[in-house]
Amino acid sequence: MSAAQLLLRRLLEQSGGASETGYLLVIDGEGLENLPDQMATPKGSYGVHRISSELGLRHLLWKAKGAPLIAVMPEDVARRIQNAPDLLRRARNQRVHALSVNDVLEVVLGVRVVGADAPYMQQLALENVDRLGLAMSHRTLPTVVDRRLLTELLVDVSVGEQVRTRSPAQLLAAWVQEPPRWSSNISQLVRDAMPSLHGDEGRFLAWGLAEPEKRLRDLVVYGAVLTVEAAELPKPAWGPLWKAATEPPLEMDRRILRRTVARLAEETLALLGDAAGDLLGGADRVGRESLTPTQLQTSRVLPLAFSVRCHELAQQAANGKAISAADITWLSNHRAARMHRGDLAVLESMARISRYLDQPFSPKLDLLVQVRDYQRGGAFVDLSMMQLRRALASSVRYHAEANKLLAACRERRDRENRHFAETLSGGYEAALHREGLTPLNRLWKRTVAPVWQQEPDARLFLVVLDGCSYPVFLELLYALAQDSSFPLGIKPDASGLVAGLPALSPLPTITSHARGAIFLGELPNDPLVAETVFRDQDEAKTDKARFNQNAALGSRKRRLFLKGDLTDGGQDLLSALDDESLSVVSVVFNAVDDQIGSSNTGATVKISPEDITAFKPALHVALKAKRRVLLTADHGHSPFVDKSLRSGNGKTPRYTALGKHDPVPEGFIEIDIAGLGGPPERRAFAWRSGAYLGGSQVGFHGGCGLEEVVVPLAWLERDGLHADEPAWWYGRGALAEVTTELKPVPPPIVTPLPSDEIPAKPKAQLSLFNPADKADSLPIPKELLAKLSLDEKSILVLLRETGSARASELAERLKKNPGRLNGLMRSLRRTLHEGGHVLFSDEVLPSGETMYRYQPKEGR
Repeated sequence: MSAAQLLLRRLLEQSGGASETGYLLVIDGEGLENLPDQMATPKGSYGVHRISSELGLRHLLWKAKGAPLIAVMPEDVARRIQNAPDLLRRARNQRVHALSVNDVLEVVLGVRVVGADAPYMQQLALENVDRLGLAMSHRTLPTVVDRRLLTELLVDVSVGEQVRTRSPAQLLAAWVQEPPRWSSNISQLVRDAMPSLHGDEGRFLAWGLAEPEKRLRDLVVYGAVLTVEAAELPKPAWGPLWKAATEPPLEMDRRILRRTVARLAEETLALLGDAAGDLLGGADRVGRESLTPTQLQTSRVLPLAFSVRCHELAQQAANGKAISAADITWLSNHRAARMHRGDLAVLESMARISRYLDQPFSPKLDLLVQVRDYQRGGAFVDLSMMQLRRALASSVRYHAEANKLLAACRERRDRENRHFAETLSGGYEAALHREGLTPLNRLWKRTVAPVWQQEPDARLFLVVLDGCSYPVFLELLYALAQDSSFPLGIKPDASGLVAGLPALSPLPTITSHARGAIFLGELPNDPLVAETVFRDQDEAKTDKARFNQNAALGSRKRRLFLKGDLTDGGQDLLSALDDESLSVVSVVFNAVDDQIGSSNTGATVKISPEDITAFKPALHVALKAKRRVLLTADHGHSPFVDKSLRSGNGKTPRYTALGKHDPVPEGFIEIDIAGLGGPPERRAFAWRSGAYLGGSQVGFHGGCGLEEVVVPLAWLERDGLHADEPAWWYGRGALAEVTTELKPVPPPIVTPLPSDEIPAKPKAQLSLFNPADKADSLPIPKELLAKLSLDEKSILVLLRETGSARASELAERLKKNPGRLNGLMRSLRRTLHEGGHVLFSDEVLPSGETMYRYQPKEGR
């Protein structure tokens, strides 16, 4: 049966039922577009006709000769017929019938409809009647469609399900970027639906949709301003929300309003991400005009608060005070951190350096302790300085403060380097071969030989990173350990510490001498060759020849790969690693040395494992082939600082030969290395970081600084770890921790005598967990308060402290069955009403749960 037939049948029933004669007058409307010619009833068949004039109706009645019929006419024709008494007198019920909106909806939806009384809802329902039927077909058929369900259905068919299914913050984020342009009826519908769909946040959206072009932005802008952590804020900081709090649709206590709109603004800004820049700029302007600097700094949302805090912390570090990890955590969690990643990176590095400088400098006499201190501390601060220089390249702020901090850190590092250099000059040969240290010329005997003693058939892969300083090694090691597909790192020692082995490059720390010590297994006696002279073709000759002469390898089959052997992308190297007949495979990667040799002093060394051709594949293949992997470097390097540290001319930047009466250059120290590094002669080595001779370049080597002499040496394993950071790296140990000093309770001087008096009953201590103890502060008379139970007092106190709470939250706090709480609330409401007091209201949420809100008593 069609919708038109159902509607006509309903009209017949409303007019008294079918009859064998007579006619029914009906105004045309929604649902009567497709009329049937006949409609069968138990009393006979009704003819259905559409007429367009009074004369047409008279002609139709004359032809029917009393047979039952239904005449459907436009509204203007119905008005004219109402002025024809003879036609109305003979019609059913003596009037022209019309369908109500509820009638149409009931027929289309197939269920009783109540509540479609608002004119705008009726119009929208008639415009979308077909889509309402389709939407209802996708739901479980209810007993009745009330106003609330009808509103939800109309919202879904008018603007889409996203209004109901998305969160308030998602809706606000979308509408702020593109304000909705709806008809007045749809706008009214959505505004009326918001509170029931989204609770308190929905009230704000309803308020904003009244003027979407302006108010939606105001919600985010002033909501962001209200995130400051201050008890009271001036009216300008509230903007239009101050007045709106007392008007519909908000009508909320300002404490609840502030908390809700601030949370809504934060969530919206998080969803907008980088697109929130304009809104945050507006919030900054409001905050700057209406808030004090102290109030402004407490906001976790406003970019201005972030910038002010960053500036203060940068000044603090520049003035020699450490930045705590808590300060950096606060900045990292700030909503503006994503917009100022460069500034945050600068502050993070400055914080680490400042905490390092906060550690007392206590020079050690033992060379091994000095080396370990550098591996576990100094190398990390060198890494932080390198990271800070990179961060400054991407930021326009805090350069003056950062440069001041860098200068202080270099001064501290120079003190450490000077002390290390003086230790070497006090006895170079004894220092180089001190027990517990591994000089590169003793690498095979002290590091590799013990492995072969336990596993004579163990196959080795030796990786040499040319020019790789310890800070660069730490960065590479961290990247290797973070590769989830094939993590590589160092195995913890027996104490659980993860660190490289202490190893030294021999002086002078240049390629020809240090690499010769590695591959020959002893210090070479060849003349020292400057870096500018020692080319690839010389390396290929001398290094391979020395490797073949290495007595520590005995008869083991070996092969060495240099830069020129990797032009095939490392395929030959990978094949050699799989070759079980080769006991020792070694390779030199020149990626770091190639960078430090550049004249691009505006850049810092930055290299990842993926940037080194065949580096990661070689490590993977070696470990899969069950080779032991040992990684080291021939020497480190000292980074370029500025040209003011240039100490003069020279072919080698960090060491120089001295004549019999020549003075030692500034930043250099004379060390007698006898015949352990080229022909015997007077030589001076640079200890100051960044000091150099000759032309400038990204990095220098040849000197006696810790960053050049202390080289990485570590066994790499699958599923290993990166090196343990020092305590100050993450903020632990740099700042004094507050501790409570425990003191014994002294005995009383005079022992009290017993008394026959009955002591007064002590006042009961307030419970830490029972809210009813605070009931005296409620704005109700004591007589009424005495009538309330403990649970009722607790509920009123909780509502006063929180402003609002769901029934489930109150039940959980009181340890009550949620099903019994509503009865308790009704009883409480009656008791308060009898005393003339109303302290709370309730509202049913879309989930069916009841929300209770505290209503402050007037004058309180």
